[in-house]
Amino acid sequence: MKISKTSPFFPIIFSVVFFFSQSIGNAAKNTTKSPKGESQVVTDTNIVAVVNGQKIPKQELYTLLIDTYGEDALDVLIRRTLILQAAEKEGIKITNTEIEQKLETLINNEIEGLLRTYQIKDRADLEKELAKVGSSLENVKKKMSTRMRKQAEVELLAERLMEKTITVTDEDLQKAYDLQYGEKIEASQIVFRTRREAEDALKKLQAGADFATLAKNESVDRISAARGGKMQPFSPKDGIGTDVAHLKVGEISDIIKTDYGYHIIKITDRKPPSNNSFKSVKGELAKAVRNQKYKERVGPWLMSLIENASIVKNLGND
Repeated sequence: MKISKTSPFFPIIFSVVFFFSQSIGNAAKNTTKSPKGESQVVTDTNIVAVVNGQKIPKQELYTLLIDTYGEDALDVLIRRTLILQAAEKEGIKITNTEIEQKLETLINNEIEGLLRTYQIKDRADLEKELAKVGSSLENVKKKMSTRMRKQAEVELLAERLMEKTITVTDEDLQKAYDLQYGEKIEASQIVFRTRREAEDALKKLQAGADFATLAKNESVDRISAARGGKMQPFSPKDGIGTDVAHLKVGEISDIIKTDYGYHIIKITDRKPPSNNSFKSVKGELAKAVRNQKYKERVGPWLMSLIENASIVKNLGND
């Protein structure tokens, strides 16, 4: 059985549809316009639109949606059904209040995603953009609420189902504390696709080449390259941090191989640990660790449900 690589829960409708289609949805409803501009009501439930007198049947819309989203949308429904079945088997129930709280979180996340995707400064500017197409943020939220309510319910049930399989140890909490509140390294990087390229660049740096200029011109990591190679601060106890923990400020690393390529790292600063005590943030850390473990395990767990289920698809096509 083919299972798409989409998120286990997110429906197969892109946010861009909701961003630019509000005015169409608000204006169309169940009415159409005659050639003289008079409003007419479409009473036949098998007809979804009338264009210049030509009827568009519901079946045509259904076929288009199946051809476009059918396989992915069906996979979403299958995953949801498996989770609902598992929750019913375990006797797990959730309240409407819990669903509303989860739904609010999902909607807020989606709106933040819109802001990032369209490079909009804030919600006030988003409201202005929506007004240009005859809509509003409130209308978008209502449509999202309708679309994502079932998603909120299913995600909550999945979280409850997996709660009993997740344990958070003191070692987990200490590691999380070190990563979040411990010492931080500030550094810049240049990333290359091949070792030979990295070796050539390292020779240039050792001969006095400017690190930031080389990063801007040659690094394949264009996000950090645009900042002259500057990276987000990281812990010396995790990931690439363990490879450069011994370096002093101003020193340049040897070539470090990762899944992303061949890195040359320059240490620019070291920040001391935070003043937050372990005890004061223990609860916050426990929640973060539990959430991280859930994210890591939910995919394999869901695949296990799929592999052990009897699933027969019938979309009416090959």
